Amino acid sequence: MLRVAKVRTGGHAYYLEVAASPGGTGIEAPGQWMGPGSAAVGLHGTVEAGPLAAVLGGDDPVTGRRLGPSHHRVTVAGFDLSFCAPKSVSLLHALAAPDVADEVGAAHGRAVEAALDYVERRAVAVRRPVGGVPVPTPADGVPAAGFLHRTSRALDPHLHTHVVMANLGRDTEGRFSALDGRGLYAHGAAADALYHAQLRAELTHRLGVAWEPLRAGRADVAGIGAEARLAFSRRAAAIAAHLAERGLVGGRATAIAGHATRPARDPTVSADDLRPQWRRRARAAGLGPVRLEAVLDRVPRRDGAVEPALEPAVVEALGRRGPTATRRDAIRAWCTHLPAGAAAPAVEDAADRTVGALPLAQAHADRAERPGVGERRHAVVGRELRPPGAAEEAMTPERRSEHLGAERDLRRLLARRAMAPGGPPGREQGRARDDDRGIGLG
Repeated sequence: MLRVAKVRTGGHAYYLEVAASPGGTGIEAPGQWMGPGSAAVGLHGTVEAGPLAAVLGGDDPVTGRRLGPSHHRVTVAGFDLSFCAPKSVSLLHALAAPDVADEVGAAHGRAVEAALDYVERRAVAVRRPVGGVPVPTPADGVPAAGFLHRTSRALDPHLHTHVVMANLGRDTEGRFSALDGRGLYAHGAAADALYHAQLRAELTHRLGVAWEPLRAGRADVAGIGAEARLAFSRRAAAIAAHLAERGLVGGRATAIAGHATRPARDPTVSADDLRPQWRRRARAAGLGPVRLEAVLDRVPRRDGAVEPALEPAVVEALGRRGPTATRRDAIRAWCTHLPAGAAAPAVEDAADRTVGALPLAQAHADRAERPGVGERRHAVVGRELRPPGAAEEAMTPERRSEHLGAERDLRRLLARRAMAPGGPPGREQGRARDDDRGIGLG
């Protein structure tokens, strides 16, 4: 899933260092300002240290004036969103001929742009009082700096982009304030799914690659092989060994193991320096030039499509996750049914049709649709698909009783999870999970 990490005030020195270097630092390329939020505050092109420090500190990068009267109290400077290509895509980018590598890089960049567009439209919000209660409100003008990385800390091929979003948004009246960060966590899985769907569609169209079976909305390029992927996954191997030595399993333990085994960055080593040894290791794992060439043009170079006939399967998948679902849940479900991917706008259109054909959950019937954690929930379990527009029709007493039952089932499920071994989640994680299920403000 998309990793969303807080960038604490004073904790962004690394990105300022990258921005201060004209050519990036070592294996990293210079950062680029991304999205309409950056343009709205006058930021374009290559990221420089001064403007980045300004927006992360809550200041206008052009005039230097403070944006938001209370921003001096904000302790989170921004949010780091990490969009990571599958290992097989990273290997194709690192080892293939230059023209193929360029197409892979362009596909990754387009997928990041599509996912960020979704985040800016659906996840970004500020909180404003409505009837005395703070609720998520649409926001724009959020500066975002993208930093493309091509290697892991273990110096294996690892194509990924860090998008650093300033903790700063402008409401519809032009007032800036800190973001309602819950929306970024709530929409992280949907944004990640859209990134991977767009990436598969781009690479199918550009290079004619085929895909291995989907796993949780992700897929590897067919023909690269598990042995090669494993040979270039030394960070994952180190984390797995750390967990095995201590008898630990997944979850928070994996995150801790990742920090415990993380080597220091070596900013002096470039991708050109690493490529000869990458190719030697690849040949040892059976991934030589001939096999890499055979990965291409396995299928016709065509655009991915969203087949309406898949909708019943998507609704069934939503029903397995719980009795109600949001639009972002529908996006994730659609992405898990698109082996060759599809353009992000087409996936969103399909998700709109899906939730539009489902009745609103009783508790959300009178709510307004809001960005961030304010999406309305729709009843799924035990419901047939309804024609578009029928979701707003008045419900019969029998149907209303079904909805109330679904809401009770949902709250019982959350109660059982809270009492599961290991206790309830931490405060911030718990709030994010509750918000992701539609509990809380909005």
